[in-house]
Formats: sequence, structure tokens, C-alpha cells
Amino acid sequence: MLPALSEKELDRLEDLLITYGNDYSVLNLAELNGFFTALASSPVTVIPEQWLPVVAGGKVPKFKKPAHEEAYTALMLRYANQVAEELGDNIDRFEPLFEESEGEQGMVIVMEEWCFGYMRGTQVAGWKPLPAEQDQLLKAISLHGLEDNFELLDQMGEDDIQACVPQVVEAARGLFRYFKLH
Repeated sequence: MLPALSEKELDRLEDLLITYGNDYSVLNLAELNGFFTALASSPVTVIPEQWLPVVAGGKVPKFKKPAHEEAYTALMLRYANQVAEELGDNIDRFEPLFEESEGEQGMVIVMEEWCFGYMRGTQVAGWKPLPAEQDQLLKAISLHGLEDNFELLDQMGEDDIQACVPQVVEAARGLFRYFKLH
């Protein structure tokens, strides 16, 4: 069991994501957390050689320094492992890493990045169509994680979107339970 990443290591990982990121890559920890949650929940094992290029937006970046490459890969592997352990250790307590921002009435939870990461993870793992109950769970996540739904989200108020937060958390837990615990 590898130790969980410290705040400093998480900051370093996020810096590396931004430094070596592009329009198609994962650019922050919330999206990466969603991505790794989907992979850890997946019915199919996806090896790092398959997901590392996806995180980087198609191909592994050209690093300016060997130390950057080592840190990028090592921190990424440890974080993937950490998310999988958090899910496996106590799924009922698992909390996605959502971002927060200042809304009209104070702090609001922003699920979009995490949900986009999750949906990207399901694509990499090649999830097959799900039974109705699990499909509904995935829809709770894809509502906030697919560009096709932007128009729908634009019509929702801040309160409606915030009301989706527990649904997304429950969906992540429910999908993990479905694939891993039965």
C-alpha cells in the first residue's frame, strides 16, 4: 500500500498537469479524481499504458526535464492507487473531489470537472451499456460531464444544480458497488 499524496505532492501533480497540458488533457485534480474513480469502478482493468496518454490529451508529453517525467508518472500512479483505495476501503464514505467556487449565495460545489473526468474514464475503459438502474446512475454523472448537456444545464438554476451534488456522489458509489461488490 502506497502512502496517500501529501498536499504538497497534490499541488505538484496539479502543476505538472497544467504545465504539460493541452486542450485535450486533464488539467486539474478534480477531473483527474473523476477519471480515476471511473477507472477504479470499471468492470475492465485499464493499465497505465492505456490511460496515461489519455490524461495527457492523446500522447505522453515531451518533458523539459527527466525529473518532471519521473514526478508526473510516479505521482499519477500513486494518485490512481489512492483513489482506488479510498473507494475500496469504505465506499459509503467515499467523497468525490469536487471544486468549489463563489456563487450568488456563497460557496457552491462545482461538479463539472469531476464529471467530465469520470465520463472520460468510462470511455477509456470502454463501458458497455448498463442495466436500467445503473444507467440512471451514470446519467446523473453524465448530465454534468458531457458537452451534449450544456444547453440543459444552462436552463437549470444554481439551486437545481446544487441539488444534483448528492445524486452524483450516490451515483459514483452505486456504480462502484455494482461493478466491484457483487
